[in-house]
Amino acid sequence: MEKHYFTTPRTARYYLLGNTNNPTKLWIALHGYGQQGKYWSSKLKSLEDEDTLVLIPEGLNRYYLQGYNGRVGATWMTSDDRQADIEDNSKFLEELTQTIFDKYPTIIKYNILAFSQGIATACRWYVASKFDANKLVLWAGSLANDIKYSDYAERLNKSKIFYVFGDRDEFFDAPKILMNETLLLNSNVDYQLVSFEGKHIIDSKLLKQLANDN
Repeated sequence: MEKHYFTTPRTARYYLLGNTNNPTKLWIALHGYGQQGKYWSSKLKSLEDEDTLVLIPEGLNRYYLQGYNGRVGATWMTSDDRQADIEDNSKFLEELTQTIFDKYPTIIKYNILAFSQGIATACRWYVASKFDANKLVLWAGSLANDIKYSDYAERLNKSKIFYVFGDRDEFFDAPKILMNETLLLNSNVDYQLVSFEGKHIIDSKLLKQLANDN
């Protein structure tokens, strides 16, 4: 049996919060595994202000969270044909970002927030993107380990990078966090490790602080 690939257009989904008229700041927020954009948006209220537009792309792959009906979640990729999904995700995010900048020429600064599984997707997209983010907030997840970060150190160091974890995160203990930090440390990529009291969640108060950090 021969496996082949065929590229076809498909319809992607995204959500907008905040100033949809004349924003000067943009946040692109990538959700985690099993989340949907419309529910993920409720975690991002602290990013909203009169100057800010929040863009929430949704993963291209959806599935029932339990059984064969009910609540639906989205994922950026699985282990099956992961390279094709990586390429599709990066193309989707780059084209969507371009569309938003074209629609809102008032935007002068943009940032990325990636949660859990969204971190690896954000890493793979951003290192090859033509857009320069002011901040990269990588929250409660693993970096893509198939990237040679030293090749992109100069680009990444143009951004302020925050690597954020709860002190009771049920998916990431200290050794696993350090393993991910090492990818940046060994590549001379500057970042700030930030912790908070909590589990595998978005802490709204801390997110607001990071959003306001200059």
